[in-house]
Amino acid sequence: MDTTPIYVLRRNDGTFKFYVDPDYAKEQGVSPDKLISVDVPNSIYATGSVDDLSTYIAKHLEQQPL
Repeated sequence: MDTTPIYVLRRNDGTFKFYVDPDYAKEQGVSPDKLISVDVPNSIYATGSVDDLSTYIAKHLEQQPL
């Protein structure tokens, strides 16, 4: 399965914000060491909605410790 990395800033309250480019996240003031890389299937990345992408990331993060 081909994937595309998405860079996620996970907040302590469980919410998150995602970026497609870690350099852009850094420009926005996000420390690169706080980003989590999530490999998203290209089928979701290329043709899914923002909701599909957010749901995939949320399910992935649920499996990770805070």
